[in-house]
Amino acid sequence: MDSRTKRRLEPGQIQALVHHAMGSSVSVTSARELTGGFFNASYALELSSGPPVVLKVAPPPDVPILTYEHGIMQTEIELYERVRRETSVPVPEVISSDFTRSRIDTDYFFMEMLRGAPLNEAKRALSRTELEGVKAELGQIVGRLNALRADRFGYPRPEARASAPTWREAFLAMVANILEDAGRYAVKLPRPPQDILALFRARAGALDAVKVPVLTHFDLWEGNIFVLRDGAGPPKIEAVIDGERAFWGDPNAELTSVVLFGDIEREASFLRGYQAAAGAPLAFNDNLRERLLLYRAYLYLIMVIEAAPRGYKGLTYKLMHAFFRYNLRRVLAKLES
Repeated sequence: MDSRTKRRLEPGQIQALVHHAMGSSVSVTSARELTGGFFNASYALELSSGPPVVLKVAPPPDVPILTYEHGIMQTEIELYERVRRETSVPVPEVISSDFTRSRIDTDYFFMEMLRGAPLNEAKRALSRTELEGVKAELGQIVGRLNALRADRFGYPRPEARASAPTWREAFLAMVANILEDAGRYAVKLPRPPQDILALFRARAGALDAVKVPVLTHFDLWEGNIFVLRDGAGPPKIEAVIDGERAFWGDPNAELTSVVLFGDIEREASFLRGYQAAAGAPLAFNDNLRERLLLYRAYLYLIMVIEAAPRGYKGLTYKLMHAFFRYNLRRVLAKLES
């Protein structure tokens, strides 16, 4: 989708970045913009030598963004590197990165190009059994991510202004920041921002059950899960991508992005895979269900508010935006009741 945040590059600029990262003997033989993303600009590059790569470019520094989005390219790279180092979760390999802004006016990095397709596209060619197998594998991936821990809760980058020693403090800071963003960009919400924040605070006691900061990707929707059928065997998850929204928090917050608008308790295959990796089933008690409502409300706030600085246009997005607002109203009503 087109967005103000996408920093488009000319062919000569792309070639210069490739020369800097891979040597002057390497040339770009073809460059194609990948249009599936919503925030960064990405290019699929075929090179004169070596395998194809993806170039990912952060927004220009003068483009307005949400508070939590400051520094999120560093977050994505740190997630990939730590996940590859400490787990068996498949993520892309980062080939080179540059945050000096000496070549172009923003950050960028190169990563391996995946061979598969995102699940939202690939599932059309999958049988029901194959799709359930992929969901079970995703459950295992989420369970394995629980092994990654930190010393503090919240977003890892200091620019995001949401880090604290307790999950309650960090999460409420995250919510307060996104509601401040709504005010800065004049986004009309179903209720006044102060009322929404008061609702989160009234329910925040449920968050005290979370004692350990665990890596939470928080954007594991089908578009960020690449699936590959290699040979005659069943399809497998090749990699999970776009870890920009990641934070240190409640690992169960992941369940809200895995099933954006559905009911995770009905995802038997996913839950079976999760139990196999985590060593214990998820206990859907009242506390967990209340926390999931809080996380879902926060995620829907992001989805509604981010449209303003990004400048989305067109009938397709208007319909999507109306759907996001409907779901935000619905989950806020559930929290209130």
